[in-house]
Amino acid sequence: MKSPITFTVLLLFAFFACRREVVVCPDTAIPDSSDTTLQRNFRLVFVNLREQWKGPENLVAHVTVESPRTPEKPVFLTVPVRFENLCSTPVISLPKGAYRIKALTITDNSGVTRLATPVAGSPKAGQSGTPLSVSLTLDTKTEKEIRLEVLSVGATDTAASFGYPPGSFGKNPDNPQPPMDKRVFIRSLIRVGEIVYDSIPVQLIVKSWDAKEVMDYRIHYLAAGTQSVYLSAKAERFHLSVKKWGSYSELTLSQAEVEENAVYDLGGQVAAKKLKSVIESRIAGGTTTPQTKTDYEYHPNGEIRQRLIWGKKPDLSSYVVQKDVFAYTNNYITTIQSYNESNALVRTLTAHYGLPGRVTLLEETKGSARITATAAYVPLETHSGRTRDYRIDVAYRLGNGIDYYAKTMRGGAVVSDVYRGHTGGLEEGTYDYDFSINPYVHLHIPDLFFTQYARHNMVVSRKIRTGAYPQEEPYDYQYVYDADDYPKELLTKYRSTKTGADLFVIRTVFTYW
Repeated sequence: MKSPITFTVLLLFAFFACRREVVVCPDTAIPDSSDTTLQRNFRLVFVNLREQWKGPENLVAHVTVESPRTPEKPVFLTVPVRFENLCSTPVISLPKGAYRIKALTITDNSGVTRLATPVAGSPKAGQSGTPLSVSLTLDTKTEKEIRLEVLSVGATDTAASFGYPPGSFGKNPDNPQPPMDKRVFIRSLIRVGEIVYDSIPVQLIVKSWDAKEVMDYRIHYLAAGTQSVYLSAKAERFHLSVKKWGSYSELTLSQAEVEENAVYDLGGQVAAKKLKSVIESRIAGGTTTPQTKTDYEYHPNGEIRQRLIWGKKPDLSSYVVQKDVFAYTNNYITTIQSYNESNALVRTLTAHYGLPGRVTLLEETKGSARITATAAYVPLETHSGRTRDYRIDVAYRLGNGIDYYAKTMRGGAVVSDVYRGHTGGLEEGTYDYDFSINPYVHLHIPDLFFTQYARHNMVVSRKIRTGAYPQEEPYDYQYVYDADDYPKELLTKYRSTKTGADLFVIRTVFTYW
C-alpha cells in the first residue's frame, strides 16, 4: 500500500499553468507600450529553418521593423528562436499600425551569423520565396503569423550578397572580419519581496548615441539567465534599461567604460503581493459547487499569522474546516499548529533550518502518527542566473518504514523528482515551468514536499508510476494573470487515470492585499 505522503504529493504538484511570454516593443514614435489598448500581436515563423540549419537549437533572430510614418526611427528587435512544432519567435507586440520588415538575420550564441532572409533585388533574393521587405499590418486584435524563408550563410557569402550593407553580418563563420562591436553579458536580477529572481526573460532597451548625437534604439528580448548582447563600436555612450514587474533598472556607460565580455547586473526591487484569499469551486455536469475558501492573515510586519480554510455544509452555510497558526523563530516559521472545526489541535508541524535558511528537518505529528523528514541539499554543476542548481534529498521516517524523495531545482523551478515508497511504489515526474510569479513562495510556509522553493508556476507535469496510483489527475491548466504577473484565476481539468474520461474542473480564484 502506498504511504499517505505519496497520495498527498499528487495534490501538491498541480498548481500552475502556462502563459506565453510576449515581447512588447514600443514604437519610438508612439511611446508607452504599457497602453495595451494600442498593442497588436504577431510572431515570425521560419518555414524552412529546419532544412537550412542542422546545428544546435540556440539561435537568436535580429529583426528590423520600420514604420512608413517614421522611417528614420526603425525598431531593432532581438528575439530567441523557438524550435517547437514550427520554428518561430515568441509573440511580439507592437503599437497598432502599418510596418515593413526590412531585415532579418539569425545568429548562434557566439554571435556568428548563420542564416538570413535576403532583400529583394539582391543576388540571393531568387532563392527565397519571401524576399524583404515584407509588409506587416497590425490592425485587428487577432494574433498575426508572418511566414518567412531563411537561407544559410555560407563560407563565401557576404552581407552584400543578401542585400545588406557591408559589415551587417558581423562575424562570418569561415571568413571572420575584425570585430567592431563589444560583446557584454546582461544578468537580470529582480528582487520581489525577499526573493531574487535571477533566471527570467526580460526586455533590454539599449539606446546609444554617436559623435553627432544621433540615437540608435534597440530592443533585445533576453532569455532566462545570463545573456550576451553586442554594443556598437560606433557609439560614444550607451543607456541600458530593464523594466519588469513594476521595477526599473538602468545603466549608463561611455564607450571607454564598456569592457569586452563584462557581466552587468540589471534589475530593480518591488514589494511582494500577499495573498488575501484563494477560492475553489468544483464544476461538473454544468453545475458549480463551492469547495473551499482560504483566507490569509498577517502580522503588522508582513509575516503570515494564520490561515483559515472554510468549507461549505450541505445547506451551503460556511464553517472553518481548518485553522493553521504560525509561530516564528528568527524570522522563520518553526511551528504550524492546525485546528479542526471544533478548535481542537489535530496536527503540529515543526521545522528546523540550516544555512542559508533552508529547511533541514520537518516533524509532523497527527495524534499518535508521526512523520520525520530529513533533508539534504546537494549542489549540482550547473547554474541558472547566479544561482547554482541543486537537488533536495529527503528521507521520511514513517511508523512502518522509510520513504525517499529527491527533487531537482533549477532557476526557481522543479526540473524533476522521484518518490520511492518503502512498500515498492515509485513515482517519477518531470516538469516545465513558466516565468510568472508563484504567490505561495512569498509566504515561506514549509511543507513535507518542499514546495516552498518553487518561484515560478508549473506548466506541464509528466508522471510515470509503478504500484499504486491515484484515481484522478489534473491534466489541463488555464491561467489568467494580472498586470503584475501574479495568477488571478485557474481552471484545472481532472480526468480518470483508468479511462482518461473528464471528471470535473476546479476553478481557483486568487485575490491579494
